[in-house]
Amino acid sequence: MFEPENFYKDAVIFVTGATGFVGKTLLEKLLWSFPQIAHIYILIREKSGLTVAQRYQDFVQHKIFERLRTHFPERLEKLVYLKGNIECDDFGLSSNDRQLLCAHVQIIFHSAATVRFNERLKVAACVNAIGTWHLLELCKQMPNLKSFVYVSTAYCNPGRKFVDEQIYPTLPPVNWKMFVDCTNKIPDAYFNSLANYIKGPHPNTYTFTKSIAEQIVNDYKQCVPIVIVRPSIVTAAHREPYPGWIDNIQGITGIMMEIGKGTISSILGDKDIICDIIPVDFVVNSLILMAQKATLGRVYIANATSGVTNPITWARLGCLTLKWSRIYPTKRIMMYPHFKYRKSFLMHEIAVIILHYVPALLMDLLTLLRQKRKFVLPIAKKFRQACLAGRTFSLNEWIFKNKSRYYFEELLQHSSTLHELSWNLETLDYDSYIREFVIGIQKYLHHEQFHDNAKKWKITRLSDIFEVKYLQTDKRIWQYELLFDVKLAKYLAD
Repeated sequence: MFEPENFYKDAVIFVTGATGFVGKTLLEKLLWSFPQIAHIYILIREKSGLTVAQRYQDFVQHKIFERLRTHFPERLEKLVYLKGNIECDDFGLSSNDRQLLCAHVQIIFHSAATVRFNERLKVAACVNAIGTWHLLELCKQMPNLKSFVYVSTAYCNPGRKFVDEQIYPTLPPVNWKMFVDCTNKIPDAYFNSLANYIKGPHPNTYTFTKSIAEQIVNDYKQCVPIVIVRPSIVTAAHREPYPGWIDNIQGITGIMMEIGKGTISSILGDKDIICDIIPVDFVVNSLILMAQKATLGRVYIANATSGVTNPITWARLGCLTLKWSRIYPTKRIMMYPHFKYRKSFLMHEIAVIILHYVPALLMDLLTLLRQKRKFVLPIAKKFRQACLAGRTFSLNEWIFKNKSRYYFEELLQHSSTLHELSWNLETLDYDSYIREFVIGIQKYLHHEQFHDNAKKWKITRLSDIFEVKYLQTDKRIWQYELLFDVKLAKYLAD
């Protein structure tokens, strides 16, 4: 067994999806913890009228690389950008860049994907499935390749209650070669209209096309050394690069942000089931550690999940979010933070009309009277659509087995220099983590200045006394929250 520090010595790496949330965090971690890496190639496309060179210059100035720019700016020179687009044949690479990759690349992290739940089937198929196929074909021309790490999703088998670390047949059965052929030949409009007929138990085109991508990956195991990492719901960083680091409002992050602003009063979900979240730095560490397990003939899989190891319910997550959103209120707060989970779709829709749409309309009327153009109703409508798109995950529960964590623990025990590549989910304190998450939303998404001064620290200590705990009835939760708010108000008035 190689130690990771030796595995990455003089390594030439290719990362797809480098401008995404997981991709950026992975790049930063590789450059920070593995200075012995030779080069990291990344794929960048032209966008918003900016050239590839301009986008790269903006990219290396991103906040996530702040500690690298401060302490080891020379390591950023190891990044090499290539012009390309994952949606194009051969990734849109020039012949010279293609030859460069084939001649030198040893490790590939394939994290490029479209993660939108309501993405059109054609786009999801081209990016998630066909893009993976094109990259695997390119891998066959790489004589030095020793590891292909595919970033999948824990939810690519939604028809199964218990999901082990193995590849399951696609439900419904789909021949991926025929699927790719149909994607290329059938007109876009008609192909997109087929989504509801062919995706079976999959709630959206994202999990469906990721499931097909796993079938593609599995068919290349005899000629490419492959491992798969399946994260559940990826959330803000726990420790690295910075506690609470987040740069997108997808999924739970957007919900927590709106809870803090007080614009959410009803969430469609079952508060008693497990919410399987995983901090992004845990995902990145699993990618780095799993890479060296790749071998020909077998695909090793790691479910990067927390539900079995250190579970948290939606109720607990909601209570902690309310707690810290009230202690550290955002400057963008619009109403008092409070919400309720509802399992009934009808009751949720009634609550949305009364508690979301009506206040939004009133606020918009005031906005018109003040001759301003910032409206709230479109935001309320967008959240409703996002809530409906994600209801499968808030109303259902899966058990993800993750025996791979024992492999991570064994690997780290034999390493004298990689204690920072932690994978001990049992030590994750959700109260402290959600606090970091809420502060991270304000710092990195709202761009608010945050100073944890003495007054704030006292409030934090006070909150430890009145810590929000899981209670059985909504009535008791309301009474407890009222008591907490009264105590806090008296303290602030002193």
